Amino acid sequence: MSRPDPQFIEDPQFLKWVFRSTPALDRYWRRYIHENPEEKEQILELKQRLSELSFEDDLLLPSERIELAHKILGRIRQQPQRSSRRLVFYSFLKYAAVALVFAVSGGVAVYLTMEKELNLQHFANLSVENPASAEGPLLITSKGESVNLKKSNSEIDYSHNGKVVLNNDSVMQAAGEADAFNQLVIPYGNQSKVVLADNSVVWLNAGSRLIYPTRFEGKFREVVLYGEAFFEVSENREMPFLVRTSVLEIKVLGTEFNVSAYSEDKVIQTVLKKGSVVLKRGNAHFYEKELVLKPNQMASFNKVSGETKVYEVDVDYYTLWTKGLLSFDEVDYNRIIKKVERFYNIRIDFAEPNLGSVRISGKLDLERDRAEVFEYLERVSLTKIEKTGENQYLVNK
Repeated sequence: MSRPDPQFIEDPQFLKWVFRSTPALDRYWRRYIHENPEEKEQILELKQRLSELSFEDDLLLPSERIELAHKILGRIRQQPQRSSRRLVFYSFLKYAAVALVFAVSGGVAVYLTMEKELNLQHFANLSVENPASAEGPLLITSKGESVNLKKSNSEIDYSHNGKVVLNNDSVMQAAGEADAFNQLVIPYGNQSKVVLADNSVVWLNAGSRLIYPTRFEGKFREVVLYGEAFFEVSENREMPFLVRTSVLEIKVLGTEFNVSAYSEDKVIQTVLKKGSVVLKRGNAHFYEKELVLKPNQMASFNKVSGETKVYEVDVDYYTLWTKGLLSFDEVDYNRIIKKVERFYNIRIDFAEPNLGSVRISGKLDLERDRAEVFEYLERVSLTKIEKTGENQYLVNK
């Protein structure tokens, strides 16, 4: 019986380390080798053999590189004498990559090239870590410049041939490089609307971040979301639209959908209003199936258990926030309170944890006076909301 391949070979960080190494990846794999000394020889030799291959980034997909790594590792195991391996390997490698291009079919589609994925993630890590702590909406350019958008409900438009229109009254030049990413940071108490270069429209909710290119090139239109956003994606069958969250990847052609992916929430919710979307985990194994949503369905992914459940829903309950409204039907009180906290940039605690599990129904107009909103919440939940400090409140019986 053949030995199963070690887990590191399926780790996407391994191929990034081989082909696009960074100091952070070097530290990661030094630590991994220290903790798994029995795999050291295989890791180092496989890295060396893969790095000896020379091909363009778009010749092999990441999924195909992993399959090639499996083939190379199998060949390593078949050759017991290290001294005789090198010439045999050159002969093997000469044809393996080319053959794999024609032999690999099917499998899981990989939507991001490795270089662009790393650039996106690098830009996200360099920028504001906690949007809730910012003083107002911020536009962070690829050069690291921060532009204060001033208005709590800001608008940014990239659809004017390289120019960026801010709040309909000022203009700035967008960076022309293909890998120039901007980041929009929306603190609590704010919202924003973004028109991307392809005319897709994104509404960003409070406490959210969106990382996106100033213009789209390549096979996919790719953005990264932390928080909540409603997307109206312009149709382009030649260039699908991809939304990445911390855990999920959502692929669309032209559609309308809402994604709630706050880091502090245990679930990621994707609600489809129009069209279709395909969901998969960002670190999905090849055997995992993609999930296709239909209109009026919600996919709820539990980040703890890794399970995804699909429900038939009233889409309005999940999209009316773009109009300053909250509509809810038999929803846990603590979920509604969390949305109210983000909208008003306040802190609301429960005197007793079980109060947050009460399920309530209703509709809130968050544009109204805060006192009116609290009065309505008290009425439908049979609780009292008391002020305990500057922007701090307590829910009690």
